[in-house]
Amino acid sequence: MAVTKGMDLEITYCQPCGHQPRAIELVSQLLATYGMPLNKKLTVALHPSDGGIFDVVLDGKLIFSRKQEGRFPTVEEIKKHIEPAVSVPLEVPSK
Repeated sequence: MAVTKGMDLEITYCQPCGHQPRAIELVSQLLATYGMPLNKKLTVALHPSDGGIFDVVLDGKLIFSRKQEGRFPTVEEIKKHIEPAVSVPLEVPSK
């Protein structure tokens, strides 16, 4: 039986700018969408910072930067990166 490697999602947000509620809401929506598959395969870390930052990093790779995009990410944008790895296979493996 193959062991599925978990993923690490990190959100670094600007505390002085008040971005913490956005970071928490993003995590909350992801957990509500994926439920247990997400809980078992994804570690989420929130990192307060400053300078207007709101970066989302998945397994060490920057997948969204507010400074680069000039806006905050949508849940759908983050899901596009997470979904392939957290989807539960519907097929039963052949013998």
